[in-house]
Amino acid sequence: MNRPLLNLIFLLFNFTIVLGQEIDTADIFDVNKESRLVLNPEIERHINYKIQSIIKEKLQKFKNEKKREAGEYYSEKDFEEEYKFANDTIRINEFLNEYENSYSMATTTMGMNWKAGKYLYEFDKLLNEYYKKALSVLTTQMQKKLIESQRKWLSYYENETKFIYDLNDFGNHNSSLYCWGYYIEMMEKRVYFMRSIYLRDFQNPNAFKEN
Repeated sequence: MNRPLLNLIFLLFNFTIVLGQEIDTADIFDVNKESRLVLNPEIERHINYKIQSIIKEKLQKFKNEKKREAGEYYSEKDFEEEYKFANDTIRINEFLNEYENSYSMATTTMGMNWKAGKYLYEFDKLLNEYYKKALSVLTTQMQKKLIESQRKWLSYYENETKFIYDLNDFGNHNSSLYCWGYYIEMMEKRVYFMRSIYLRDFQNPNAFKEN
């Protein structure tokens, strides 16, 4: 995870605590040495156990639909990539849905901040993964250009998140929630962009290595 984003999430979590919201975090949260809210490991294991069957069912439905849509023109490699991405994103969403629906604290400001931060954290990991995958299919020249593009995007992302954060009036304890949508939108778009490069959705064959 990139350091500016990590610092931002820590800041928002800490801000929620500083507001003095009188909630006992012991039931689902722990607070680590950096004063960061973390989900209790037992709760995390319980959520992962409960969503296993839901994930399995949704992945089977996804598999059937994709094979029916693509038929003989759908390569095994393409299917494996689609399946992996579906698995990753379904798992993230189902985990957070179960968290929100099963624990009353998830509906508090603290709990909603944690949920948004968790989502952003997981998509940041996907960004790192697909950035490396995108690099792997590009020519040496295009790799250099992507590295520079990513460096500039990270700088843009850091500046934008700081600006959005500063726009909010944190006298209102709900205002931190308004920031997350903007952060997540930027992150999701970058993940899908990197994935499109990796899947060779663009038209210039000279940008890519030979298969």
